[in-house]
Amino acid sequence: MKITHQKSTLLRGAGGLAAAIGATSIAFGAFATSAAAGGNPNFEGILSAAAPTGFMSSPLAYDVSGGPVTVDFDVVVTNLTAVTQSIGLNFSADHILTYNGVDVSDGQPGQPGITFTGPSGTTQVAMPDTQSFTTTWSGDQVVNLDLQYSLDSCGYYQLDIWAPTSGGSDGSGQRDRATLASGFIRVLGCSGGGSGSPTPSPTETPSPSGSVQPTSTASPTPSPDGGVLAASTPGTGAGGSGAGLGIGLLLLGIGAALVIAGRLRRAAGAGLPPSDL
Repeated sequence: MKITHQKSTLLRGAGGLAAAIGATSIAFGAFATSAAAGGNPNFEGILSAAAPTGFMSSPLAYDVSGGPVTVDFDVVVTNLTAVTQSIGLNFSADHILTYNGVDVSDGQPGQPGITFTGPSGTTQVAMPDTQSFTTTWSGDQVVNLDLQYSLDSCGYYQLDIWAPTSGGSDGSGQRDRATLASGFIRVLGCSGGGSGSPTPSPTETPSPSGSVQPTSTASPTPSPDGGVLAASTPGTGAGGSGAGLGIGLLLLGIGAALVIAGRLRRAAGAGLPPSDL
């Protein structure tokens, strides 16, 4: 009888521990998802970006009733390595068409607007004329990236600084890209409430292509490993939240099973129904 009680106690204790770990994993996964907008603290193991500044984040809005507006996008980026890195980057805008199935392509004039924490729930289309440039960091150097994008069309937009990773696009619409920093803006004031037509304004000219290619003046050189993101929902490259949620759910299930097994074992030993324990 004593042995049965000990085993049931151990089972219930193990179940509680597994459930607690599972709940923690789910909470961490949810946090990682909600923190998708901002700066990537570990871009390919090479760079760390602070949250971008200089622009009005949605739901605050730019007004194009008097003509195009220029959006500043400033990011402080630190070289995580002790060697010189020269990296090709892109700066682009994606027009957000829907959010959780609702058409928001006009920026929702007259409504409070959306505070985005990441691309989850959105469908997007890339704007033309992505700006491409190459920036060089010496070892441990901090560089301020000051970029601009001009718009004369209404809507919500996701702005990204990113680099392509090996693989490119495939027929399924997937693309490989690692994102350094992201932000969300809102543009209103179009006549007639329409979205108008975009007018991007490139400010830097070098044109990198292909894979992320860090070039070091000393060895070793970090090796990029990248991740695949859907073309309709570009993010910051901070992956792993889906895996964390899956592991958390699995551990919760195991924990519940162990607790139930402990109750049944104790009930069998005591001659009582489990509901009495």
